Amino acid sequence: MRRVAVASLLGFALLAAAACEKKAEPRLEVKSEAKSTSPDGAKTTTTTETLQVGSTLAGTTETKSDTSQGKSKTETEEVIGTVTAYKAGKEIEVLTGDNKKHSFGLDQKDTRVDIDPRVTIGTKVQLVQTKDDAGRKSISVSIQPNR
Repeated sequence: MRRVAVASLLGFALLAAAACEKKAEPRLEVKSEAKSTSPDGAKTTTTTETLQVGSTLAGTTETKSDTSQGKSKTETEEVIGTVTAYKAGKEIEVLTGDNKKHSFGLDQKDTRVDIDPRVTIGTKVQLVQTKDDAGRKSISVSIQPNR
């Protein structure tokens, strides 16, 4: 009788542990490259890589152009996640669903910053950083709905 009680107790404990197991967030990884040539011979290549985990996202896009006016390159980084560190005018750090922290300096030379004034630690945000081939950066941070 004692063995039945112990076995029942162990079975119940395993069942409870399985019920408490955290469900894995849906994960979507996308990589793409697009190339185009215009009638005047200008060539453009755009490469994009994104990782979406749950309602968070980390992605990069690089666009290279070779035209009659010369070559150019633009890099864009987009992050949707939760602010884990924020020092106004200095730095912001955003955590995505893959447990990676993405840090951005807000006080760097040749950087234009536009941040929603409601941003605080714990806020879900979309951060977009664009960098041109001259090294100029633009950082935009907006509030995202918590889903």
